[in-house]
Order: sequence, then structure tokens, then C-alpha cells
Amino acid sequence: MTSKELFISFLKENYSRDYHKILEQFESYFDWLISENNKINLISRQTDPSHIWSHHFTDSLFAIKFINFLQKRILDFGTGGGLPGIPLAILFPDSRIFLLDSRKKKINALKKCVEVLNLNNCSFIDTRIEELPQSFYGTFDIVVSRSVKIIPLYKKIIFKLLHSNGKLVLYKSKVLDDIALFRNPVIHDTSLPLIGERKIVVINAQDF
Repeated sequence: MTSKELFISFLKENYSRDYHKILEQFESYFDWLISENNKINLISRQTDPSHIWSHHFTDSLFAIKFINFLQKRILDFGTGGGLPGIPLAILFPDSRIFLLDSRKKKINALKKCVEVLNLNNCSFIDTRIEELPQSFYGTFDIVVSRSVKIIPLYKKIIFKLLHSNGKLVLYKSKVLDDIALFRNPVIHDTSLPLIGERKIVVINAQDF
């Protein structure tokens, strides 16, 4: 099975809508990501382009097996190349996705990406999470993070950003040391031969 075939198989098994239109958007995202990555480092340039389908797209969607993202207000903390925020925005057009990264160049690139993909459910924040205004406090159903190690400062801010029934969703591999900051984390093993060791960690706001 190729990386793209794995992605298609995952969509068929875990997404209720017609996957053909979704696949077209991901193909556009794939083309844009490869082109833009030559200008600005959005994902590792050592990544085999064919592996983007498994290591980035499928991996970004693993959480939909465990979390309901439908009609949610979601913050992607440290979005980088738009992962997992843009894949979630494609699958859940009725949700609002806030893409946060302190590097303005990356956020400006993602604004172009959203135009290419014709997504109208994304917002952009080019600042550090600890500099977010208090108007964001208590407004998010879900905070996702795929590339940031959670330190006590981030934990404190994320707790303020989530509403009382909110969830933090972390995408992890082998290193889970920051999970010790939380009570009762739920760890889902999503490892696959084509991707390697991967885990989705879900933490409820009341367990901060």
C-alpha cells in the first residue's frame, strides 16, 4: 500500500461524506505544500514527498477517530505548514479553525494556501500563544497541537483558552514526557508501519 492509498483508505473508513471531493482538495494542498516548501520551510525538506500523504495528512486526521470536530471552534497551536489545522478545516467546513504560529512568514503562506483551497472557515494568528488577548479566553472547544512540547506556561494558557468542557488534543510519537503535566490523559495508539510510532493524547479541561 502506498502512502496515498493509506490516506484514501483512512478517509473511506472514518469519514461519512463523499471522499472524492475531499481528495481533490488534499491533492491541491499536496501540490501547494511541495511548491511553497521550496520557498519557506513549512515541513522538513528531508521528507519524501510521497510520504506527505501518510506522515502529514493521515497523521493529522487520526484524531477524528476519537474526537468529534463537527461544528467546533478549534485552535491549532504551532500550526507550521497548517498541520493538523488545514486537514481538519477541509473535513469540517462547519467548524472554525484558528491557525496560530508565531512566525509571520508561515502564517502569510497559509493565507495563500486557504485561498488556493477555497476554504472559508480559517482564521490566522501570528503571535505567541501567551500573547493572545483575553478575548480568546474560554472560547475554544478544542486545542490541537502536533509539533509543540507542552511546558507549564503553555498548559496554563491553554487552560484559559478552553471552555469548561473543552479538550486538548496532542499528536505524539515516542516522547511523552509533557503528558505528566496532566491528570488522566487518554492515550490512543495510532501507530502504523507506513507512519511509525504515533499516539493521539486527549486531555479534558478538568484534568489540567
